[in-house]
Amino acid sequence: MATQQRTLKKRSLSASKWVFSGHIMSQAIRLAGNLILTRLLVPEMFGVMAIVSVFIMGIAMFSDLGIKQNIIQSKRGEERIYLNTAWTLQILRGAVITTIAVTFSATLYYLGQNDLLSQGSVYADKQLPLLLAVMSLSGLISGFNSLNLAVLNRKLNLSKITLIEVISQVAGLIVMVMLAWYQRNIWALVSGSIVAAFLKMLLSHHPALGLSSRFAWDKEAVSEIFHFGKWIFGASIFTFLLAQGDRLILGWLITPEALGVYTIAFFLATALKQVLKKVMSSVFYPALSEIARNRPKDLKDVYYRIRGRVDLLVMIIVGLLASTGHVAIDLLYDDRYKDAGWMLEILSFTLLFMGTSMAGTCLMALGNSKSIMTLTAIATISLYICVPIAYKYYDLWGALIAIALNPVVEVPLMLYIMKQNNLLSLKNEFKMWPIALVSYGCGKILVSFL
Repeated sequence: MATQQRTLKKRSLSASKWVFSGHIMSQAIRLAGNLILTRLLVPEMFGVMAIVSVFIMGIAMFSDLGIKQNIIQSKRGEERIYLNTAWTLQILRGAVITTIAVTFSATLYYLGQNDLLSQGSVYADKQLPLLLAVMSLSGLISGFNSLNLAVLNRKLNLSKITLIEVISQVAGLIVMVMLAWYQRNIWALVSGSIVAAFLKMLLSHHPALGLSSRFAWDKEAVSEIFHFGKWIFGASIFTFLLAQGDRLILGWLITPEALGVYTIAFFLATALKQVLKKVMSSVFYPALSEIARNRPKDLKDVYYRIRGRVDLLVMIIVGLLASTGHVAIDLLYDDRYKDAGWMLEILSFTLLFMGTSMAGTCLMALGNSKSIMTLTAIATISLYICVPIAYKYYDLWGALIAIALNPVVEVPLMLYIMKQNNLLSLKNEFKMWPIALVSYGCGKILVSFL
C-alpha cells in the first residue's frame, strides 16, 4: 500500500511538472502571439473571432459524452475494444459538431440578410456565417484524435501529450502570424486554428503512443459510456453556457471593438485559471480517481493537501492582478486596448473561487457527475440573469462586476454536497483568503513606486 502511495505521488508530481510547464509555455505562446497579432489586426477582428470560437466550443460541449473522463475513471479504460468503440463514438460526435455548426452558419446568414440581427453587434458581422462554417472543420478533425492520449492521461504519463499540444500550437501560431502579416484579415486566425487541430490529430496517431485506433462497436462499452456521460452531457451544456456566457451576452450588448478589448482582458485574467484547470483535469482528476478506487478513506486528506497549494498561488495572483492590471496593459498593449486595464482588475476576482471549484474534481473522482451538473446549472442561470440587469443599470462596469463575482452562487451548495460526502473541512476552505489582501497591498505599493 505504501509503495502504491509513493508511486502515485511520484507519477502525480511528474505529471504536474509536465502539465504546469507545458501550459505555462502554452500561455506564453498565446501571449506572444496575442501581442504580435494585436499589432497586425484591428480589435474588431478579435471580437468577431471570439464569437466564432464560442460557437464552435459550445457545439462541442453540447455534444459532449464525457469520453475522455470515462476512460480515465472506468475499470475498462485500457481495454482495446472499449477504446476503439469510444473512438468510433468520438468520430460520430465530430461529424455532428460540423453539421450543427454549418446549420448555425446558414441560419445566421439568413437572419443577417433579412436584417433580423441587432445592427452594430458582433452577430450582425457579414463575415461571421462563413467564418463559423469553415471553423467547424476543426471539430470534424478533432473527432479523429487517437484515444491513446486519454490512456496516457489515465496513467499520468503526460510528457508526450504536452509536447503534442505545444508543437501543434506553435505551428498554428506561425501560420496565423504569417497570414496576418501578408493579408491583414481575420482569416489568418481561422487558418491557424485549423492547422493546429490537424497537426494535433496526426501526431496523436504516432506509433510511439500506442496501438492504432480501429472502428469498433461494443454494446456494453457504448452503454457504459452513455450511462456515465448522460450527466456529463448536461454538465457540459451548462459549463459552456457558463464559461462562454460573458462573451455571448456582451456580444449582444456592446460593439465588436469593445468586445475585442474585453477579450484581451479576459485572456490575461483567466491565464492562471486555464493552467489550473488543465492541471485539475489532467493530473488531479486521474490521481483522485485512483485514490477513490483504491483508498477512498484517504480522499479527503489528499484533496485538502492539494487545495492548500492551489489556494496559496491563487490568492497571491488575485491580489497582484487586482492592483496592477492597468499597468500590465499599458506596458503590453497600445492605446487602443487601454480600457482592458480596468477590465482586467475587475475580472481578476473570478479567480477567488478557483480553489473551491476544485471540489468538483473530487466529486467527479467519486463518479458524482450529477452534482456537477446541478452546480453548473445554478451558476449559469445566475450569470444570464445578473449580467444583463447589471449592464442596464451600471453599464459595462456593472456587467463585469456581475461576471467576476458570479462563482459565489455555487459555494453554499458545493459545501453542502462536500459535507454529504464526508469531504468537507471548513477550516481548510477559506484559510488562505487573507493572503489576497496582503498581495493586493503589495501590488499597490509596487504601483506607487512605478
